[in-house]
Order: sequence, then C-alpha cells, then structure tokens
Amino acid sequence: MEGSQVTAAGGRTVRLADIATRAGVSVKTVSRVINAEPHVAAATRQAVEAAIEELGAGGEGRPRGRKRRTGVVGLIFPDVRNDYFAAVSRALQERLATVSPTLVSSDSDDDLHIEEDILQAYRRLEVDGLVIFPTGAPGLPDFAQQIPTVVVDRTVPSVRGLVDHVLPDSRRAAESLTLHMIEQHHVQRVCLVAGNLGVSTLRNRHTAFHRVVGRTGTENHVLAGLTTAEEAETAAYALFRTLEPPFGVLSTNSLMFWGVLSAAVRLGLKIPSDIVLTTFDQIPGVGTTGIIPTNAVAPATTLAARVVQLLTERINNPGLPPRLLEIDYDIAYGTTCGCIPLDAARNVLG
Repeated sequence: MEGSQVTAAGGRTVRLADIATRAGVSVKTVSRVINAEPHVAAATRQAVEAAIEELGAGGEGRPRGRKRRTGVVGLIFPDVRNDYFAAVSRALQERLATVSPTLVSSDSDDDLHIEEDILQAYRRLEVDGLVIFPTGAPGLPDFAQQIPTVVVDRTVPSVRGLVDHVLPDSRRAAESLTLHMIEQHHVQRVCLVAGNLGVSTLRNRHTAFHRVVGRTGTENHVLAGLTTAEEAETAAYALFRTLEPPFGVLSTNSLMFWGVLSAAVRLGLKIPSDIVLTTFDQIPGVGTTGIIPTNAVAPATTLAARVVQLLTERINNPGLPPRLLEIDYDIAYGTTCGCIPLDAARNVLG
C-alpha cells in the first residue's frame, strides 16, 4: 500500500479514506494497522482489518482450508525509491486481476524486522497470497507454508527450495556485461562496484564477475558492501585515483552507477574514453543528460507474468512441489560503454 489508496488490479482503487470510513477510524489509524505499527487497540485493529476484507472481498474457497478468500494479495518489496521495484509493482497490478482484485504493497526497507512486522500484518489480514522480494524475516518460512507465496528477484537460505521462486539470471547478465567490456572495448582492468553481497542477486553478480576475470586473466578490483550513492562515490574516488585509464566498471545497481559517475566527474575522467561503464537496473534521471546507460534490466512484465502464473497455480493447488523459474535480463548497449556515440550537444559530462 502506498500513499492514500490501495491499488486494485484491473483499475479499481480502494482509498484509505474508504477503509477509514467503513471502520469508523482515521486514515492514520488505517495506515498504522496496515504497517503493523504498535499501540493500536485490538478492537480498532479488528475493525480496520474487517473493513479491508469487506472492501476487497471476492471469490470463494480460500486456499489451504480457508472457508473463503479475502480478495487481497500482499506484496513486500525492499525499496520504494527504486524504479525497478515500482515497475514490477505496476506490472503485478495489471496481471493480478485474474487472481485477486486488490494488491496491498509495503516497503521493508531491506530490514528483516520491518519485513517480519509486515508479514504479521498480512497474516492478520488473511491475504490470499504473497509476492515478496525477501530480506530474511525469521517468520517467512512458516508464513509461506500457510499462505501461497512466490519469492521474486532474490532468495534467502530459509526458503530456498521450499517455496516458488521467479529469479532473473544475474550470473549470466553479469558475465555478459563484464565480457563485453573486456572483449568489445579491450579494457585491461575492470572494477566491480557492488552493494550488499548478502543479497543473493548481488552475490551472484559478484561470483560471475570473478568467474570472467579469472578465466580471462584480467586485472580486477572489487568494492563491495556499499549502501548509498555517497558511499559508492567515496569508495570509487579512492580507487579510481590509483588506476591508470582506461578501465571498465560494472556497477550492481542505480545507486552504485551514480556513485561511480560522480567519482569520475570529480577526477576529471571521461566516460567512455577513460571509464567504460556498465550497470544493472534502470537508471532514473538520465533522460535529459545525453547519457544512455549500458545496462541489464529484468523485464518487469515478464517477471510479473511468471509470478502471477505460479501464484495462481499455488492458490488453486497448494500441494504442488516448489518451482523455480529463471528469466533472462534484457541488455541494452548505450553511450556509457561507447557502443553509441555521445551527443556532444547534450553530454553533461563535458
């Protein structure tokens, strides 16, 4: 759930104000219940949950022995600011009309304690199913055993092999981007600028990077465990000033990309002549800069279609064995690697 409404697949929306009116409480109270905040009276919480169920009710025969469905599917993603997660959320809304009229979404901020609170809230709401980009809440395995769950984009050890997964193939994409820099642009040294390697997708990109540089014998440098663009900029600046250009850089997400770009500007390094830059994910904010990132992006519509396929099958047949679907990234080659010439009139990098 975001903002002032719950978005319903198929175009319908349920406003927080509608839920508040039905329950006889304030909009703020509705938000507190949905986000599992403490200090809400039990009777008030029950009234809000009942209002949500009434406004989202639909279908019959809840899965795993429930008497009826609530018509609500929960979504947990790690960062509302990331355009990729927003795109997947929108695609899920469009696809979920065949499963559930209402999608309730929450941001875990990549915090397993927040994720745990959201799971408990969704349990009280008796959602029909869950789509989750997991962080590793301790209650996730038990939740997934009781409520149809599809894990998306990344996994954690507690549910690996136990529940349905839809995972983009990070290893293959990272190998392709790293090889592209080495073989097509002839760089003799490459760098990986990475976020938290505890996240399975980032760890897979790290593994693939090392596999390629090990096979090709390419000089390499790794910066990892960075969480913000500012941290990435500081670490990249310290590294880049010790390297002789040209060299290649693979950044693992948009925050790392902007950190690398800022470090390059501070050092007066040109992209792509000094730094051949590749990345993962859509890069927001480049539309007017003349920059066209060379990037690998998991196709949101394909991801959503596969998620809804598995979730529908799981709701209708809870006894199915766990499934794993892998999808390929879409890779586009742009100005940051040199495959497309920079437009000097629009280039903000000088």
